[in-house]
Amino acid sequence: MIRVTFDVSEIYTSQEEDSFPGEGFSMQIGSDSDSKDSFLVQKIVNTLTAQLQDFLPGAFKITPLPEQCLSYANLHSWSPGRSYFSLFEMAQSKSVWILHLSRSVGEGFASLSHSKNSKVYRNIYHNLREADSVIYLETAEMLRDLFRSLLGLWPASDKLKVARCRHILQLGFLRSIAQDEEYVVLPFYLDNNECSGEINLVFPKRYLLHIVGA
Repeated sequence: MIRVTFDVSEIYTSQEEDSFPGEGFSMQIGSDSDSKDSFLVQKIVNTLTAQLQDFLPGAFKITPLPEQCLSYANLHSWSPGRSYFSLFEMAQSKSVWILHLSRSVGEGFASLSHSKNSKVYRNIYHNLREADSVIYLETAEMLRDLFRSLLGLWPASDKLKVARCRHILQLGFLRSIAQDEEYVVLPFYLDNNECSGEINLVFPKRYLLHIVGA
């Protein structure tokens, strides 16, 4: 169903047969980019807060977590397993950006979206045994809007235009992406009475220094 509905035919999920320089390598982003990093993290927190304040019931808090820097080929060492990944392929930069939601956040968002018109919140997806693509029927449009708002943190000169969006349940890799390019993983913890868990933004490190207003 996922292959047909979300067009993942070009994605492969295993790289065990390949060997890449620095396999298993993970590090905190170096001090030379700490200032830009901190500025971006706060901008992302502000953007997520603005986008979610009318959607989430009650008070909520978004807390940054320690980030990682990995080659594209080695993102599997970060991957949280079967959950909710939205892959955004960029039209000109030959890169892929990833917006990831933990199961608790993805299924919480879906339940909130489903209950929006009834005005009575019920977590109708809490009995799912594992991550399920049905969640995207409730959240796909919201996730695209959320990602567009985050992409607005980068200047127009970067020409970051989404060519294609794919929603998948396990981290997949595109053969067209340079496997040795460094990617930044920025994780955030969302704390809300009805919906708590991790939100991750993953993107090429080369864009870390290209932030509007920095």
